[in-house]
Amino acid sequence: MSGGRIDGRAADELIVRMAAGDMAALEALYNAMYGEIFAYLRSMLGGDVQSAEDLAQDTFIRAYRYAPKFAAMGQGRAWVYRIAGRLAFTHLSKLPPVVGEPDPAIPSGADVEESALASRAIQEAMAAISPEERQVVSLHTVSGLTLREIADMLGQPLGTVKWRHAEAVRKLRRLLNDNQGRETADQ
Repeated sequence: MSGGRIDGRAADELIVRMAAGDMAALEALYNAMYGEIFAYLRSMLGGDVQSAEDLAQDTFIRAYRYAPKFAAMGQGRAWVYRIAGRLAFTHLSKLPPVVGEPDPAIPSGADVEESALASRAIQEAMAAISPEERQVVSLHTVSGLTLREIADMLGQPLGTVKWRHAEAVRKLRRLLNDNQGRETADQ
């Protein structure tokens, strides 16, 4: 299970074992899900790597703490994502609306510069949509969940999730096209 995608039932089994105090189960869940939880949180937080790392760690600490309250129904992965999502929304609610900076570790060069500009444009566009829309896009695009899985995970009607996804994609296209138009005019 190390580093690979884990299904809901396998996650259930690990969480049930965690509820009984099994630290090896926590380690297995962490190894199986950390990468995708980190990627989801980084996307939700506009590329803020440090906060994403901190919240990913907090996600698994809370999963261990709340494991005794977990009801195994094949939704273990969704349960972990819900914990991460709540942490992200709490974190975002405490911040002033600020667009994240691109990763300073990106080396220079024409292709890399163009890639960095595109990355920054995407981060700015993601920051401009609502946190709820960002959550759906992040879960679908970054984490690879289906819209039905997202609806189940969030406890929302599928229609609501589909609408949020469509609205987010529409807004992102408009924002990215507007940004591209400004860059073309600047050249």
